[in-house]
Amino acid sequence: MSGQDGRTSGLRLIPAILAALILRRSRALPGQRPAATDEAPAGPDYETSDVDAGRTALVMAALAVSALVAVASMVWLMAHVAAGQRRDRPAFTPQQTARLKPPPPNLQADPYADLARERAAEAARLDAYGYADAARQRAHIPIDRAMTLSVGRSLDP
Repeated sequence: MSGQDGRTSGLRLIPAILAALILRRSRALPGQRPAATDEAPAGPDYETSDVDAGRTALVMAALAVSALVAVASMVWLMAHVAAGQRRDRPAFTPQQTARLKPPPPNLQADPYADLARERAAEAARLDAYGYADAARQRAHIPIDRAMTLSVGRSLDP
């Protein structure tokens, strides 16, 4: 404030205010909207027109058709390339085309019966007298008899 009562600083603002009013009226300032006529007042959250539903449906249909065309062209391209690769391969030999018949599985028909027979044979061998070798040089006795004979005796010679 250059003056004693501050009048000189207030007078300097008048030309700036007048220039701003003139620019606003002439719409020369950037970002100015035209004056509203008979339409509703436009605010930041107000739409002046609705979306055209027909045009939106047309755009969506065009997008769907273009997606279908892209998928169909990729399927055609894959089939075309696969057919070309099949043509370029050599023919199969008779050995490659021969039908293989695997052998039947080597499984037991009744494994529990086989196990029972084996256990019965082992029990009979342990519970009976007999020879341990074909030359009849060594014999075996029932396990219970062998245990009663060896109880209380030293196994050292």
